[in-house]
Amino acid sequence: MLSARNILGIAVDEFGIVAAEMRFRPGRSEVRRVGQWSFEEKLNSDNAKDLGQKLRHFLRINHFSSKQAVIGIPTKWIIAKKIIAPPASPEVLAGMLSIQAERAFSLNASELIFDYCGRTSVSEKSEVLLLAARRQIVDLITEMVAAAGLHVQSMTVSALAFSKILSKGDPEYRYGLYTRPNYCEFWTQMNGTPRSIQHIPIAGKNETQDEHTGQLTAMIQRVILQSSQQGQSPPYKITAYDGFGLSDEIMNRLNEKLAPQATITNGSLKLLSGKLSLSDYPEKAQSVAAVAVAMTAIATDKPPVDFLNPRIGLKKTSSRKTVTVWAGIIGVACLVALVAVFVDWQADRSDIATYTQQLEQMSDDITAAQEVVDRISYASSWTSQEPIFLNCLRELTLTFPEEPLVWATNLRLSENAGAALVGKAVDEKSFYEVLDKIKEQKAFSNVQMIHIRDAGRDSKEKEFAVHFEFRGVK
Repeated sequence: MLSARNILGIAVDEFGIVAAEMRFRPGRSEVRRVGQWSFEEKLNSDNAKDLGQKLRHFLRINHFSSKQAVIGIPTKWIIAKKIIAPPASPEVLAGMLSIQAERAFSLNASELIFDYCGRTSVSEKSEVLLLAARRQIVDLITEMVAAAGLHVQSMTVSALAFSKILSKGDPEYRYGLYTRPNYCEFWTQMNGTPRSIQHIPIAGKNETQDEHTGQLTAMIQRVILQSSQQGQSPPYKITAYDGFGLSDEIMNRLNEKLAPQATITNGSLKLLSGKLSLSDYPEKAQSVAAVAVAMTAIATDKPPVDFLNPRIGLKKTSSRKTVTVWAGIIGVACLVALVAVFVDWQADRSDIATYTQQLEQMSDDITAAQEVVDRISYASSWTSQEPIFLNCLRELTLTFPEEPLVWATNLRLSENAGAALVGKAVDEKSFYEVLDKIKEQKAFSNVQMIHIRDAGRDSKEKEFAVHFEFRGVK
């Protein structure tokens, strides 16, 4: 990067956006302006362009000048799964992970965009975090920012933008926390590589400081207990990035309540000080995610994941000359192979005719045998002492309340025990109570909320979708 350039970082969630315009120069970065804008209505296919026009107006009246943007989305809009990647080159690994991604998530692969983060190797296995974002959401955000007159370079996950900053020079196992008025995002990482990430709803600003501190403390303790590694010992190190407005008093209380098991430090102070020169902006707490997202645009520090330019499913282009050379080689090879096949076929023509006749005579017997196998296989799934799908239904039913507050409308259980649950609830509180119970059940793992949204324009009900894996009952 030889000259100064401006980049607009935008962190989007279901409530609105926070924006930060940064100027990058050789050896120096600074924040020029920040701001936040709340949606009057939820983003959908009917209002994407209209919200984009309003976003354009917001940026203009607040003197944002850059048209180059990087977008960050919340963890709530993605699904994450930890997998073991085989040793392979990046090009070969991308193809392997593409196949593995289609099997890892129970949703239709055409509805998802996949990418991964983590260090890989050509000589040994490595642990990576596989992520999937719904294509519809990515397209809606792209349509909105295009209507705002912005050119988007990349689209990443806001929390993982923090993890990129936190990873610099730190080989230890660390925890990251990003707070917002209505939710938190919590991730773990080791040697600079994210290992897990999750979205956690919390109450808003109507709570007292004591109530909010108690809720954050309980949430942090629960997540650390679930994600701590074997051999890891306290104190656990947590770096918090505040997009909510946590007071110094709350931070001190959190340290008191978490000690001696964990220590929490304010990562926002380090990020938004010094070279970034943000002390003159009172909105700095709300802008911290947008700053982190913008910093991923630095040429030597690409986003950890990018749903606009994913490494999985990326089609590479070749020059015309290379394509022509390879086409000629393939053509000659195909011609030689066809000649060899023809010669062999002529030599063995009589044998082929004999085998074909035998197969035709056996076709009726094979069809009848296959029907018997299919009937026995299907019947055995019901006569088994512990049929997996009945056990799954039983354990799932135990998590639902007796009152008709939450109900399932569809459940899909695959052969590898991956499942997708779709249902409705009278309100979000009832749904999250059921979601917590599902997460507490030992029979389920990798529980991820896909979405919760209004069921319809005239209905007050909420429609939800949840992905999980059924481990069975021991």
